[in-house]
Amino acid sequence: MTVVVSDVNNRTGKLYIGLANDETTFKGQSVKNIAIDVPASGEITVTFDGLTAGRYAVRLYQDLNSNQKLDFSGQMPAEPFGFSNVTRLMGPPSFDQCSFELTENKAIRISMMEM
Repeated sequence: MTVVVSDVNNRTGKLYIGLANDETTFKGQSVKNIAIDVPASGEITVTFDGLTAGRYAVRLYQDLNSNQKLDFSGQMPAEPFGFSNVTRLMGPPSFDQCSFELTENKAIRISMMEM
């Protein structure tokens, strides 16, 4: 499965991408993680290899200050973030809102969001 990330406005730091396969791994430790340096330009593409068919969701954030966590200002994220299947938020999304069925190799597009 390929994840394509667009609308990356800040070209610094690392992008942390987590793959979840249920509500527990969506809210906690992901089943697979990838961290990459944010490139100077263009969309960002990462690949998760060796996945079995099933239901998955992707969540990601851009670590601008190199502390390896998503920072918050009150209850709102202070760093860019994104989720599969979600382009607008009315609060934290659930696994069901973000999840998709993986039956064959596919590309998932995610637009970064900032608050």
